[in-house]
Amino acid sequence: MYKRLLLIIGLLCSSVSYSAGSSINELNSCLALVDFVDIKLSEFSPNYDPQDIAVVHKGLFMYSRFLQDEVITPKLVHMYGGNKTQARLMQKLFDRQRKTFLLHLNERYTEQKLFTEYADSINQCQIRNPVRTEATEALGRALDTIKRMISTRPLA
Repeated sequence: MYKRLLLIIGLLCSSVSYSAGSSINELNSCLALVDFVDIKLSEFSPNYDPQDIAVVHKGLFMYSRFLQDEVITPKLVHMYGGNKTQARLMQKLFDRQRKTFLLHLNERYTEQKLFTEYADSINQCQIRNPVRTEATEALGRALDTIKRMISTRPLA
């Protein structure tokens, strides 16, 4: 079980490339991390300015949808030669893996780690993405807001 967790964390920390040969597993790892940070941010919202929290939530949500709808789903359909049924089956498998991954992250996160290491990993997902969209711009604003939040409130 821990080997699997280490493998998943390794994928998150590795450089993620969005080129034609990038791994669908890497893309799903980025998606899981973005979703996890978005979920956990709500737990810390009383500690921060509500406008900052809203900016971060919006950016993470938009980037999550972008990864799923504009990158992962089309890549799966292409990978299975246009067979949307097979692509949906594979997506269900990734969804189950993502739920397991979220459970493991939930057991180990701290507020400090959330705002430093996880935000840095999400930033790497964005940096490696050559496409500029409204979603990646919103994510950039969210990550800038997280950096400002870190600098204005010392975390335990």
